Amino acid sequence: MLTIAVENSTWNNLGDAFYQTSLQRVLQKELPNHRVVPFDGPIKRAFRPGRFENNCFDVRSWTEADHYVFSGPILRGFTAHYGDLIKHIIEKGSTYSLISVHSNAFDAEIPALRAFLAKYPPTAIHTRDHLTYEKIGDLVNPSLDGICFAFFVSRLDDIPTLSPNIPYICSSFHSMKEPLLTVNSTSKDTSFIGADVSFEVTKRRIPWKLERHADFRRTYQETLGPWRVIRPVHGLYPFPYLTFSRPNSYITYNPLNMLAIYKYCDGVVTDRVHAGVAALSFGRPARIVPVDSRFDLFSYAPIKRVGGVFQIDEEAHEREYERHSAWIRNQFLDSILRV
Repeated sequence: MLTIAVENSTWNNLGDAFYQTSLQRVLQKELPNHRVVPFDGPIKRAFRPGRFENNCFDVRSWTEADHYVFSGPILRGFTAHYGDLIKHIIEKGSTYSLISVHSNAFDAEIPALRAFLAKYPPTAIHTRDHLTYEKIGDLVNPSLDGICFAFFVSRLDDIPTLSPNIPYICSSFHSMKEPLLTVNSTSKDTSFIGADVSFEVTKRRIPWKLERHADFRRTYQETLGPWRVIRPVHGLYPFPYLTFSRPNSYITYNPLNMLAIYKYCDGVVTDRVHAGVAALSFGRPARIVPVDSRFDLFSYAPIKRVGGVFQIDEEAHEREYERHSAWIRNQFLDSILRV
C-alpha cells in the first residue's frame, strides 16, 4: 500500500478547494488499495504573510508519503514555492506529480521552469487546459491534456441538501464591480436561459482594487424576476465592508457548504471561473466573464454554448470522468509503481 499525499489547503479562495478536494476524493475512489491523505501547500502562496513570512512554520517536509501530488495554478514562481520541497522529496526517495495544473507563469519563466522539471522530473503531469499542456506536457510520460478536476465536484457524496424557500440565482463577482443584472420580463419561459438572464460589463475609469472600497455604498438587486440573488463570496477580505458589501452575501469556510449553494441554484453569473465550473458540474447554466488566462479551462471542457451561456454536455462530462479516472487507475498509478 502506498501513501499518496495530495495538496489540499492552498486555498487563495474556496474555488481552489473545489478542485483540490475533488482531486483528493477521485484519487481515494479510484485507488482504493492505497492511502490518500491531504497535505499543506506553501504558506506564502495560500496566506500571504508578507513581512511576517519568517514567523511562518512550514510543516510540509514533515509529511511522510511515498508520493506527493501538487495541484492548481502553481507554475508562476513555482521553484520559489515548491523547489526546496521537491528536492527534499526526491532526495529521500519519494516521488511527486503535477495534477490539474495551470500555467499562469510569465513566458520568461518557462525555460527555467522546464529546466527545473527536467532536472527533478515529476512521475506524471495532468493539465487543466491545453495551453498549459503545450508548455510542459512533453516533459514526462504519462501526461494528460485534461480538464479541471473541479468539473467533478458533482460526484462528491457529502454535499449537504438544501431546501430553498424561494428559487435563486448566484452572482459572484470579484475582479470587477457587479454589473446590473437584467431579465426578459415578457418571456413565458422562466428558466435561467429562457428568461435571458444577462448583464453588460462596462469599462471603469477607476481601478476596481480602489473602487471596491466604496462598493458597500452602492445599491444592489436583491431579486431578479422570480429569483432571489444570492452572492457567494469565495474568500475573506481584510475588511468586513468588502466581504459583506452586497445583500445576500454568503461565505463559509467549508467548500462542501459552498458547493451546495451552487448545486441548488437555477443559474450563475460570475467572473470567477470556479463558480462557473461548480455550477456546470451540477448541471446549472452559467454566464461567465472571461477575465484572464484561467478562462482557458473552458476551451476543451465538456460544455455547450447557448448564446453567451454555458451548459454542461452531460454525455461528454461522463466521458471526461471516465477518461480521467482510467488515466489515474492505469498510467498515473503505473508511473508511481515503476519508480
